[in-house]
Amino acid sequence: MSLEAVKKVIEAEHLSAKQKEEGERKAKSLIAEAEKKGAGLIDVARWEAEMKVKKTMTEEEQEDAKRERIRQQEVAKLQEEIRAEGRQRLDQAAEWIVGRVVEF
Repeated sequence: MSLEAVKKVIEAEHLSAKQKEEGERKAKSLIAEAEKKGAGLIDVARWEAEMKVKKTMTEEEQEDAKRERIRQQEVAKLQEEIRAEGRQRLDQAAEWIVGRVVEF
């Protein structure tokens, strides 16, 4: 092999090694950038999920409060009905007692 051919082979090997190093450096840089973007996307997704949960919780709390108000109104209505029935029965009981006393 001629000296010129050997020099070309050596140059090609050096160029190949440089290109390999450059490729590895670029690959590492791309990986680091992708990991950084991925971490950012995870943070955004986590934040969005937290906001959804907070919104859902707020909506559920509002619905619970609404159901509680309705339940309290129903209870108050039933209590008033029971009181009205009690007053009516109280009048009936008083009449019965007066009737019994008068018989004696």
